[in-house]
Amino acid sequence: MSKPTDLDRFIVLSRILTDEKKLDRKLAQQYFDRLNTQYAAGMQDLLKAFDAVMADKYAPFEVKRRIVELKDDKGNFKFLALVQQIISIWYTAEFVGSDGKPNPGTQEQYYSGLLWKVIRAHPPTYSTQSYGYWKKPPSSH
Repeated sequence: MSKPTDLDRFIVLSRILTDEKKLDRKLAQQYFDRLNTQYAAGMQDLLKAFDAVMADKYAPFEVKRRIVELKDDKGNFKFLALVQQIISIWYTAEFVGSDGKPNPGTQEQYYSGLLWKVIRAHPPTYSTQSYGYWKKPPSSH
């Protein structure tokens, strides 16, 4: 079996962090590229750390224990900020760059955010429903 690519590892890690089983590969590539541009060394270190737990039977728990809660020599969380940015990009298409500035995604990425699925709503400015749909309560499913 061939070694997983950075994108493959990013997708598996993203599935664990977001608890979303189906993540779009094209979108994942876009998100990986955006994050890797801002956090190249951090992303490589994170994926390397993930290699040690990726195949573990209890990978979600090991990610929390051995990656999210991992501290560096100074007692700071080593990957926590980057993990938060990965979660943020999947839910909102936006993350905070290494320069501390917001890094918004494209309109298509924004519309694809996991946030809309979680809150059972469509993004503002985008709806496939007919005019006046808001007058009725949302369905419960």
